[in-house]
This record gives sequence, C-alpha cells and structure tokens, in this order.
Amino acid sequence: MIFDPDDIRYEIRFLFIQVSIVQISIRKLLDGFFLLRIPLLAPVWTILILGWITGTENIHPGGNWFANVDNIHLNSLWIVLIGFSLIVASIYVVNQIVDIEGDRINHKLFILPNGFISIKTAWILAAFCTVLGMIIGLLFDWVLTFLFTLGLITGILYNLPPAQLKNHAWGGVLSNSLGHGMITFLVGWYSTKSDLPISVSLIRDGFISSIAPALANGAVFLATTIPDADGDKLTGKCTFSVKYGEKVTAIVSAILCFGAFFFSFLMENHFWVMAVPAGISLLFFLIFAFSTKREAAFKAFKWPVFLLSAAVALYVPEYGILILLTFFCSRLYYRWRFGIEYPTFKAK
Repeated sequence: MIFDPDDIRYEIRFLFIQVSIVQISIRKLLDGFFLLRIPLLAPVWTILILGWITGTENIHPGGNWFANVDNIHLNSLWIVLIGFSLIVASIYVVNQIVDIEGDRINHKLFILPNGFISIKTAWILAAFCTVLGMIIGLLFDWVLTFLFTLGLITGILYNLPPAQLKNHAWGGVLSNSLGHGMITFLVGWYSTKSDLPISVSLIRDGFISSIAPALANGAVFLATTIPDADGDKLTGKCTFSVKYGEKVTAIVSAILCFGAFFFSFLMENHFWVMAVPAGISLLFFLIFAFSTKREAAFKAFKWPVFLLSAAVALYVPEYGILILLTFFCSRLYYRWRFGIEYPTFKAK
C-alpha cells in the first residue's frame, strides 16, 4: 500500500477540525449552563430546603442517612427544587440581559458582556427554563403552581419595565424579600403539606414561618447593593445604596437581620436551623453597620448564606454534597473561562 502524504495531511486537518468543533460545542454548553448563574441558585436551594425542613416534624439531623425519612416527601422535594430552580434561573438570565451594560462597567458576569452567548440565545434559554419549570409545577397541585407563577411574576416585575423594581430603592428590597425569601421558602414548606386541605391555620402558619427568611434575604440583598453602587450610579439605577448611602444601607440591613433572628423562633419546626445562623450573622451585620467598609459588606452577604447552607445540610446531607459540587465545579469553570476565582469568600 502506498501512503499519500496529501491524504495523511487531510486526515490530520479533518481530525483537528472535529476536535475543535467538539471543544467549541462543550464551551458553548458550559457558557449556557453557567449563564443560569448556578452559584447563585445555591442560596435559593438553601431557603427552599429550609422551608421543607421547618415544615417537616419528624426529620432529624442526618436525614435519611441515619434515620427513616418519608421518601415520598423527600423525592418531591428534589422534583420541586428542580422545577423552581428553572424558574429562578430564567429570572437570572433576564436580569443579565437587562443589566448587561452595568455588568460590563462592574466587570462581572462576563458571559453576555463578552458576547460568549448572544442576547437572542439568552432569551430563548430563559423562555425554555420558564416553560419547563412551570410544567414541573403543574405536576403537583394548584398551590405550588401558584407559588411558581408568583415567583416568576416577582422576577418579571423586578427586571422588566414598566415596574423594573430593581431600579427603585425599596422595590429591590421588597421584591428580593418576597421572591428569594418568602415565596421560595413557602415552595419548600408547602411541599410537605400538599396532602392537607387549604385552611386559614395552614396559611397563617406558613406566613409566620416565612417572615424570618424574607427578612434575612432583605438584609443580604441590601449588603450586595454596596459593592455595585459605583456601576449602578453610572447606569442610572436608584438602588437602596445609591439613594440612601452606604451607612444607612448597613444599618437597615442589620435591623432586618435582627428581625430575621427574632422571627426565626416562631418557625413551625426546627427553628434553630434558622435561629443559629441568623444569630451569628447578626454579628457580621453589626460590624458592617459600625464600620461600613466594603470588606465588611462582603462578609455580611456571603457568610450568612454559608452558615444557613451548612445548617440545612445537617438535615439533608445530600444537599451538602450538591453544594460542594456546585462550588468546586463553578470555581473550575470561572478559572478556566475567565481566569478569576469565583465563587469566593474573599472581598473583591
């Protein structure tokens, strides 16, 4: 057999083209996946599972690793979590589309500002997540479907005109407290009650239990507005920090954290899962209120999420594994794609 050098070169070029196509495809898939802001879904998961834990009387530390747990409710938890995560992910994508110029100025969320994913593709991805998430909600009952819809509407009002609550000082606080706090919590909490008839007492218990996570999310959200204040001013946003200044923002966030600590004692079951992290977090918020340093702001909105996630993982150990995978996979992606260390506990 005679080997033709041209044929060999052609085969090598063809192989390289195939490898390049695969690499580009993998890169695009990963960019699309992390456009959903996977690291920021973790706090949503934490609040949702917190609702499930405080709505479940017979669960113990260690979950089904050390004791028998109602597998029907546990399996429902993961299905509900996936469905609601898709709704929240769609809101995150829309938020990045709307905030693309601000993110470019603040040097954050590089996927859209750098053109790695087109705006059109981002809209399609957001629509797909919304539809799939609502389908999962419909698999349960009308109450969960209503909560999914309410969460979606809150996200729309937060991001899009004419309301665009994120550009209003109190609108941003209220929508985050309601959406990420109260509604997310109630999705997890009600998933343990779906076999019970709707009653005044059920609604009352759910509302009272959801006040603590609502206030906690408000406190954390306020702290996050401080590092972005410079870019928000340039893009014409009127966030709480832009309107009232860093000192007032720090004081109000500490007050909300104290409220979260107080109301955590009124939660239906296992109140300490919220009370202990809120109590420790209050120290970070008080330091933040007195110092008003941006490094303290980072600690005030990062450590509370970590502490609450750790407490939740004591009852649902599988969630601890999910958090670790999310953290390390996200670190690998952002280091590989953008050369940055994210997520991180360091102030930037």
